[in-house]
Amino acid sequence: MDRVIRYTVMFIVLVLLQAVLFGNIDYFGFICPYVYVLFFIALPIGFNCYGAMGLAFLMGLLIDIFSCTPGVHIASTVLLAFVRDYWIKVILPHNELGSVEPSMSNLGFGNFIKYSLPLVLAHHLILFFAESWSFTDAWFAIVKAVVNAVITMMLILSYYLIKRK
Repeated sequence: MDRVIRYTVMFIVLVLLQAVLFGNIDYFGFICPYVYVLFFIALPIGFNCYGAMGLAFLMGLLIDIFSCTPGVHIASTVLLAFVRDYWIKVILPHNELGSVEPSMSNLGFGNFIKYSLPLVLAHHLILFFAESWSFTDAWFAIVKAVVNAVITMMLILSYYLIKRK
């Protein structure tokens, strides 16, 4: 029950932070961190994929409402929740950790980066390609996704470093 309350609070806080603070960061129309993906990175390893996809739809819908985007956050967040389950099986093929929260302290720094960076990058690639609605500016979308993924990862790593202390 304590876990449910903690993840519910985390869900609400991340949606509000994204809507109020991070959604308003627009550095030259290029940089806007999407820290709400932290919720799906922090979900326990044994979490139900369909439950994660339902939460992803809800979170994507809320972010889309706050940012006035027609479904791009829903698409990218649901994809993140779907791919996450398979990515965990690739990184941890024997499911060594049970239902542990994948964090830097549980996985180690290197394994945490191998776990989270591809997920954040996949989310951002889908988000920026869906936002542009075309492949004509593919290089711009890829560069924008990579830069924003690095900035988002720096904020996620900062969260875990602060949480550890």
